[in-house]
Amino acid sequence: MFELCASILAADFARLAEDVQAAEAAGADAFHIDIMDGHFVPAISFGNGMVGTMGRLTGKPLDVHLMVENPLDFLPELAELGVKRVSVHYEIPGGPEAALRAICAAGMQAGLVLNPETPVESALPYLAQISQLLLMTVHPGCGGQVYLPGSNEKIAAAKSLLQGQGSNTVIQVDGGITPGTLPGAYAAGARSIVAGSAVFYGNIYQNVCALRSEKAKP
Repeated sequence: MFELCASILAADFARLAEDVQAAEAAGADAFHIDIMDGHFVPAISFGNGMVGTMGRLTGKPLDVHLMVENPLDFLPELAELGVKRVSVHYEIPGGPEAALRAICAAGMQAGLVLNPETPVESALPYLAQISQLLLMTVHPGCGGQVYLPGSNEKIAAAKSLLQGQGSNTVIQVDGGITPGTLPGAYAAGARSIVAGSAVFYGNIYQNVCALRSEKAKP
């Protein structure tokens, strides 16, 4: 089985409560929230205020992805808001060490994000601190992109690296997930799946059922 994280970046914000409730009822396990600062990536999306809103709309875990240059600025409030997981990028200025330590110290689970061009070996120094390794399967900063070629091979390489280190870190993938790309990602080793457009565009219940119906066998 896999964890399905519905990315609200693709939700209809005119009816956010209805979309979140529909995704939850259909079987979403968690909600993925992309916070973008307009510096680390060109786009600007949500801030901690949206996290607070989501906390009022759902009891499901909130999985926050910080696409920001200074994640330390966001962490105290995220902890206060009851966020379960926070993931930060390997590529941020100065590296992710301080942010990962702060996430753990605040009682949250830490995730490390690798951009498509960043080799999986970059995660090695941080495995003791992280519960999740998020592999971007599109270029970060924009929803609705196509799953990048070579992503499944990278997931498989990450799985091999983690097994070789005796690590229980979960591989999460984000970007271009559809009923067509999910089985390959799962077979390669992904066990947490972020899906935005594939959940929220169209009939949410049918979309989640389509993702769940893909035969993802252990």
